[in-house]
Amino acid sequence: MSVIQVQLDADVERLVDAQVAASGRSRDAVIAAALRRGLGGGRLRAILDGGRITAVNEDEATRIASDEVVAARAGLRTK
Repeated sequence: MSVIQVQLDADVERLVDAQVAASGRSRDAVIAAALRRGLGGGRLRAILDGGRITAVNEDEATRIASDEVVAARAGLRTK
């Protein structure tokens, strides 16, 4: 794993912190998940694109859905 320093503007930092609070995950985890989604590497994208994921348990499905709702709401607030 690499350590990469990034600068976030205040709006993006607030969005990250809101998702941290809503999900209970770390900033690192929230930012990594957002980058994966944005770069096309998210599990939900793979599922929607017909990717071959062998199993998604109920907890994982709930987490994926929650992440997507938070991201969608954040996107609505920035438009």
